Amino acid sequence: MASYKKALCSLLLLSLLFISIRAQHPGDEHACKHDEIEQNPQFADIEEDVSSLKEGRGLGTYSNIRIYPYYEFMKSSAPSSYASYVINKLVPPAIDYFQAALKIKYPVSGKLVLGSGVNSICERSTPSILKSGGVSADVFIYYDSEAVSGTQIANSKYCFLASGTKRPLVVRTMINRNMLPVTSDVLIHEKNMYTIMHELMHTLGFSTSLYGYFIDDNARTRTGHIKSVSIAGNTRKVIDVPPLTEKLRTFYGCSSLQGAVMENGGGSGTSASHFERKFFVYEAMASGSILGRRISQFSLAMLEGSGWYVPDYSYAEPFFYGQGQGCTFVTGTCSSSSSKFDEFCTGSSRACAPHGRGGGYCSSDSIMDGCKYYYPHEDYDCENDNGGDYARLPSVETYGRGAGSKCFTGTLNTRSSSSATSFCFKYTCIGSGSSSEVEVQVGSNKVTCTQEGTKTIDGYYGSINCPDPETFCDTVGKKYCPKNCMGRGSCVNGHCQCNSGYTGIDCALSN
Repeated sequence: MASYKKALCSLLLLSLLFISIRAQHPGDEHACKHDEIEQNPQFADIEEDVSSLKEGRGLGTYSNIRIYPYYEFMKSSAPSSYASYVINKLVPPAIDYFQAALKIKYPVSGKLVLGSGVNSICERSTPSILKSGGVSADVFIYYDSEAVSGTQIANSKYCFLASGTKRPLVVRTMINRNMLPVTSDVLIHEKNMYTIMHELMHTLGFSTSLYGYFIDDNARTRTGHIKSVSIAGNTRKVIDVPPLTEKLRTFYGCSSLQGAVMENGGGSGTSASHFERKFFVYEAMASGSILGRRISQFSLAMLEGSGWYVPDYSYAEPFFYGQGQGCTFVTGTCSSSSSKFDEFCTGSSRACAPHGRGGGYCSSDSIMDGCKYYYPHEDYDCENDNGGDYARLPSVETYGRGAGSKCFTGTLNTRSSSSATSFCFKYTCIGSGSSSEVEVQVGSNKVTCTQEGTKTIDGYYGSINCPDPETFCDTVGKKYCPKNCMGRGSCVNGHCQCNSGYTGIDCALSN
């Protein structure tokens, strides 16, 4: 690959990129609508450092990606309090995460500059800093806002791609102020931050508009990785790139898996630009905003599969939805009344949500392909400081950010008549492997779970359901540092020790 001059080349028409996230509302949690916006991204002939192709550079010698956030349009479009929230609390930790988690294979040489002849980037006038002088960055993202009706929270699209590697260079992220609120609620703030991180994933290349531009290890355009595969009688889009496919095969225990199954619902802007929610319910790159989202190894592997980045997988969060369930988890079907996998449910009962952080009700939506799962509810989230207000046994349950409790199910009650529900109890995992035990703290009582089954507790009617200790301690109950402390601290024994100036269980907050 040759070097690329620092000048704007001919403008080429690309297909629409329009990525959106949907909000959820009670009674219609997963309804989504979006309006298609026509935009013609352009190619910029910037100089990229391609020396690694000649040197055979080891992965450890790549530089971390440099992301430049531009806020002037946000400041002019939003009330000052809203702009301050986005600029000071939402975007910086998200950018710090990706700058720590991603290395870039072909960085911009020198400054990222478009030149004096470029008068607009997407719908806005080109900032003077991009017309002359430039910025020390590999990606320039400008944040903007609007207040519109509908359920869309945010959308992102590309203004310029590199003419050589076709990697995103200049991107716009638009936030709908009506759907992403300024908040002091830690759980809503967490959802807001994952919205920004979700959009950053899109801006870096997780989009159906860019799959065709993915490159291999020799910087040649990848071919044959976008597949149409018959799954459960339906034709589905599947993305087959290394190391994503290999990781998924190992995860499911399915050596014949052809790649990552992409979303087939939601219309343009959602379909194919997200992982299929049926298989990736709380993964950050599934469609829809949901409590307890996580950036798993699979999202990072998609970015690595683009050929543009090298992830540090220590920044991947634990993900276990469907783990070890075999090929039929992907190829099989389920309905609102039947399913062979524990990940799915029937009826409308309350139990633990998939990530184990709290309770939720069995429900479905239009893009779950007929399957139902326990949709997490803020009232029953174990990290909700006010969760005790909604608890059956508030005097013995434990709620709060960093309180160390997880979701357990059972029929415990102080009355003889009781139904199954979810609880938040502190716990301790003891031992390892087949000798694992889970000690559950129920008020002054300690329940020791040595195997899956029910346990009664003196002074209470009903029982608590013991999970399989080995499985629980390796999944739901496993201690970990959320988002690997955002690149703002160190992970020590499953807890973040934040650098000076930062705080919170993930170091996302500033002192």
